[in-house]
Amino acid sequence: MLTVYVPGPNGLLPYAPVPGTPVPPEAVWIDLFQPALAEVQRVEQALDLALPTREEMQEIEVSSRLYQEDGALFMTAVVLSQSDTEHPETTAVTFVLKGDYLVTVRHAEPKPFRQFIARASRHSALKRGDQVLNGLLEAVIERAADILERVTTRVDALSMEVFMRSGSATSGKAVKEFRDFQEILSEVGKTGDVASRARESLMSIGRLLAFLGQGLPKHSKDPKAQVKVLWRDVQSLLDHANFVAGKITFLLDATLGMVNIEQNAIIKIFSVVSVVFLPPTLVASMYGMNFKIIPELEWTFGYPWALCLMVVSAVAPFLYFKRKGWL
Repeated sequence: MLTVYVPGPNGLLPYAPVPGTPVPPEAVWIDLFQPALAEVQRVEQALDLALPTREEMQEIEVSSRLYQEDGALFMTAVVLSQSDTEHPETTAVTFVLKGDYLVTVRHAEPKPFRQFIARASRHSALKRGDQVLNGLLEAVIERAADILERVTTRVDALSMEVFMRSGSATSGKAVKEFRDFQEILSEVGKTGDVASRARESLMSIGRLLAFLGQGLPKHSKDPKAQVKVLWRDVQSLLDHANFVAGKITFLLDATLGMVNIEQNAIIKIFSVVSVVFLPPTLVASMYGMNFKIIPELEWTFGYPWALCLMVVSAVAPFLYFKRKGWL
């Protein structure tokens, strides 16, 4: 879909040009969203440049994503998309800045684009492509900051869930809390995936801003100053993303450690039970031997004696373990 934005009295005005008509010269932003081949060729002929294909946009080499050609700056960044769903993903978006024109090529609809389009319709100061580009990048960075803030909150909640006490005092009684560590591990994995994708997006935006700051004309003082501010914002967010990544790694290790502790506690219970019942089994085995002469066989109190001996031999290890604090 080809959408052209032109400056209006109150902000940018979008419209879809009729096929066959030229791109209006007063346009400042040409947005290609999942474009057809004919739409791409139409923009290429109008601006005399070659737009990258979808396969070229997905290349990871920096030289393939950031370059200058035909008097235009070609910049491809990774933007986080569908972060509010169960399956967040990153998508490549290409920004082409040529003169006062900005061309964007994208095959997904990240939320920052929708937010910026709604904001630009009420912003009358957007008159050039570089201003639109800075506004789009600012929206992407703000969205990344919101995602990192949400991830931080989720990590704190998961941390409390992992390290909470196994028992809580309620009306003077200890109430056992059940923690599903499998579910916690799943949530930690999902949170870490979102955080890593946000970090990847910020790193690509940072490289784009560094390239853009060098590629803008020297007389463009205001856009360059804004680019420098955005670059500093990205660096601070990257520091925070690294901190969150480290915290997620620690939380993952801690969760696995808690799983091992609970497994060891279960094994300890079985070990204690086996040790407690081992002496009574020994007593029962002794009196179950098939010897002809066993003094207690003819004794009137032989059976109660054997039972009491088995009970004492079971209780004694239990009390010993309790005194040592092993239970």
